[in-house]
Amino acid sequence: MTRITRMTRTTRTAHTPHADERRRPGTNRRTGLRRRLGAGAGVFAGALACLLYSTGPAAAAVTPGGMVSNSYSITGAPAEGLEKLAFPLKVISQPDASGYYWAQQYYFKSGQVGYVGLQPRPGNSGLAVFSVFGSGTSTSHPNCRTGADGGSGTSCSVTYPYVEGRWYQLEIIRTGTNNWTGYVVDTATGVWTTIGSWNVAASAGYLKPTGVGFVEYYKSLADCASIPYAQAVWGKPFVDPEPGTGTNTSAYTYGPCKANASYTISGGQVTMTTGG
Repeated sequence: MTRITRMTRTTRTAHTPHADERRRPGTNRRTGLRRRLGAGAGVFAGALACLLYSTGPAAAAVTPGGMVSNSYSITGAPAEGLEKLAFPLKVISQPDASGYYWAQQYYFKSGQVGYVGLQPRPGNSGLAVFSVFGSGTSTSHPNCRTGADGGSGTSCSVTYPYVEGRWYQLEIIRTGTNNWTGYVVDTATGVWTTIGSWNVAASAGYLKPTGVGFVEYYKSLADCASIPYAQAVWGKPFVDPEPGTGTNTSAYTYGPCKANASYTISGGQVTMTTGG
């Protein structure tokens, strides 16, 4: 894929984050077994006969959560960390509905973590998300709000109708002393769209050259076989024009529906296939 370095930025209408965005990095939401209890007993008249009535557990739904995770690294990065990190993503196939989230997690030198990624929405729409977790964050950007996944942090998102089969770049760039901005770049048009911007404490430092990503299905379904089919490719992360060479080093399936997920790694890129 062609890397886009020209910054023609556009700012889309501010978006109030949807409840579907509430995903803490590396976690799975699981639903416990639901029991529908029937109350009542039937008694058969007779000196020696008695009927006891009870009910068993009803069928349980499943929330797949995370299904495939990848690990990435940047070799040759500066010792103090990175001021920029870019993740190429191509969604090959997805349902025309919400439920999926493709994201990469990034880590500050202090250990503070955030993520950036894309989610489908009905009507061939989509959502770009840029969040950071933990205390000491702040924002004044119209696409952002205080709080992340029910805890401290900052979450930003913007409606973004990305196209299946096209490469996009999810960019994290230091744009001030302690300010970081997330962008999504359409490599076909060269247009940069701002997802949001926030500040972290000075102690956060720069970005680490290693991290992990994931694909998850965050909605509840009748069973794992009901997960809709999707496939996406994470390209090699990069830091152009900073020094360093990025690659996806490994991947694995996980979660209650990991049997319904698979991956391949080739040339530093990882293809994630889920559902179907």
